Amino acid sequence: MIEADPARMRQVIANLIHNAAKFTSAGGRIDVLAERDDNEIVLRVRDSGIGISPDLLPRVFDLFTQSERPLDRSHGGLGIGLTLVKRLVEMHGGRVQAHSAGHGTGSEFEVRIPAAADSRPQAYVDHKQGVRITGICEL
Repeated sequence: MIEADPARMRQVIANLIHNAAKFTSAGGRIDVLAERDDNEIVLRVRDSGIGISPDLLPRVFDLFTQSERPLDRSHGGLGIGLTLVKRLVEMHGGRVQAHSAGHGTGSEFEVRIPAAADSRPQAYVDHKQGVRITGICEL
């Protein structure tokens, strides 16, 4: 568990998933993973999309930074989503990193937030689906 504003954490997750979906073509894959790593909760959003060029990777969280795109602007956006993600994560004492091996290789965004001092794995049960997931709690 983390001590965080649930609305802001939902916004972080939604922005990362939206960004992954925007740059992943139909039939591609988007994985969202969460785990505890020592004193941190780690969230990873990984996609099989277009990837991030090596020259853009160091600036991907800068305000108004966007990848080159076709003239039809089919990917849309203003270049503020990842900046917002970074600021919200940092407001919660965390950090975020982007990883990609380059064009055509997909990307991964990793968010690390300090775990609450007394956090123990919790179970989330979706009674409609009969699914039990340990270590995850609903935001």
